Amino acid sequence: MMMELNRISSHLVALATGGMELGALTAMEFGFRERELVLDIFEMVSGLRMNSAYIRPGGVSQDLPEDGVQMIRDTIPLLRRRLKDTADLLVGSSIWMGRTVGVGYLDLTGCMALGITGPVLRATGLPHDLRKSQPYCGYENYEFDVCTETTSDVYGRFLIRINEMEQSLRIVEQCLDRIKPGLVMIADKKIAWPSKLSIGSDGQGNSPEHIKEIMSESMEALIHHFKLVTEGFRVPAGQVYTAIESPKGELGCHIVSSGGTRPYRVHFRDPSFTNLQSVAAMCEGSMISDVIAAVASIDPVMGGVDR
Repeated sequence: MMMELNRISSHLVALATGGMELGALTAMEFGFRERELVLDIFEMVSGLRMNSAYIRPGGVSQDLPEDGVQMIRDTIPLLRRRLKDTADLLVGSSIWMGRTVGVGYLDLTGCMALGITGPVLRATGLPHDLRKSQPYCGYENYEFDVCTETTSDVYGRFLIRINEMEQSLRIVEQCLDRIKPGLVMIADKKIAWPSKLSIGSDGQGNSPEHIKEIMSESMEALIHHFKLVTEGFRVPAGQVYTAIESPKGELGCHIVSSGGTRPYRVHFRDPSFTNLQSVAAMCEGSMISDVIAAVASIDPVMGGVDR
């Protein structure tokens, strides 16, 4: 649920900033207006609006508040109604289409040669989505469609993001129907991070009840709690590569373990870094103004590129 809400938030930023860069300032206002609704949910669930560190090894940091499910249910219809504003404003608009149709063209062959993923790849007609082809986190149990277009241009990538937000809302609704309170962390205490948290005046931390329990009733639990957080848990020697379908494309992580509590090597495959190399191919023979539209349709994050 949190991952799909984050996908909506990311796509809203892409549409808002892309609209701003092409002169559609109302689209920017709509995008950031709707994003605030999602960030309100993040704040309600985790205490922070961005970079919440909510997902931990083995689960999540804490359960939803008592009124959390209802708040999210109430927000979904509002999001649906407001997301339509952006679509009504830009889909089919002669001015918007004049800046995006046929611009930043990159076909399937080009995407495959450059390793491009995400909405840029799906705009060529290939329904490649790791949530479907290599399901993780139980995605195989949810009903949703992989959105594609066949235009291979900026306009097609725009349409995909519009349609993917609706699919994300479908998944969030299914999550709300399946949520069971209390199941937030794996049962194995050898690898489960502290998850009985609460939000107090000094920020988020362990609940007073949990602190009282581990300090007064179990010295072993207190020592283990300290070592788990400060040292981590030992991982058998070996290596693994795992990828997820982030809003911008395939986000992969290659980790090599030497058998200790710290990885020997870690490398991330960030989709922004990989996708950005397609700009030269997209913009060959184009006007300089089209470069702005092409880069906006990729929706790169420079922090990911630097990483």
